[in-house]
Amino acid sequence: MVRHPDFGRLIRDESTDTVVCHVCGRGFRSLGAHVRVHDMTAAEYRREFGLLRSRALSARSFAREQSRARRAGYLASEDARARFAAGRAMARSGELARRRWADSDGRGDVGGDVGSRVGNHVGGDVGSRAETGTRAETGRRTDPDPAQARRVRRESLAAGRRTQARTADERTAAALRTAGFTDLAQALRTVYVEREHSIEETASVLALGKGRLRRLLGEHGIEIRPSGQNSTTGRHARVLLNDRAAAERVGTEDITAWLRERATEGATLRELAAATGRSVPWVAARIGPRSQPHRRPGPVTSTS
Repeated sequence: MVRHPDFGRLIRDESTDTVVCHVCGRGFRSLGAHVRVHDMTAAEYRREFGLLRSRALSARSFAREQSRARRAGYLASEDARARFAAGRAMARSGELARRRWADSDGRGDVGGDVGSRVGNHVGGDVGSRAETGTRAETGRRTDPDPAQARRVRRESLAAGRRTQARTADERTAAALRTAGFTDLAQALRTVYVEREHSIEETASVLALGKGRLRRLLGEHGIEIRPSGQNSTTGRHARVLLNDRAAAERVGTEDITAWLRERATEGATLRELAAATGRSVPWVAARIGPRSQPHRRPGPVTSTS
């Protein structure tokens, strides 16, 4: 099923170890590489869908593999260790932060140079204020329009929701054809009302979510049975489920025949109940009144 994550949310599918794309709804091990087919960079993708700049766009196993590869390369390369040492020294001195500020988002190249020259020539607070002001003006000139960005995000999410709704409708239509129904109202009344299927069973037959099924029942004027209310179909399903579990426990296909055979061999109801993991009344009901074994004779006591 195609999924489109909500704005600001990243979905990781742990079963397939992938990350779900907001645009096409498919899962990939690395979204950073995939989003190029949507004409976006990883940074643009994060801005477009409200993700933090530091948010990883890869599956957990992929991130671990990359981390191990980078660490192995670092340990194996003396040149890499030297470059990292230089970077740490720049970070401690503040030079790395200044360069990042000047070059962030590609907006500060001119401002950085002007601010640096003013700072070097005049020095101190004046240079700092001139540098900050120039960067701010440059940033305002190149920043995208927030209203336009919000509009694009809303349109993208609306398109994703339409895709989800269309996919759900197609899946339900296929289920109706398979079950032999001509329309949804007929299917709801037949499966839920006449056959007395539960919400879960009806949703499974018609390929609907339980929340959507409840809404559709209300729209078609069908009263939803209270939770916990038994129906003939529900009771029959539980009987079959219990019989199947008991049969699997003792390794047979026909639990009733197995019980009757053991009873004729002399097994007591209590022994059969322990073997099947069910109650004594349950065993007695399966054996039937005519086939129940006689109780083993106990000690004879005399009364005076």
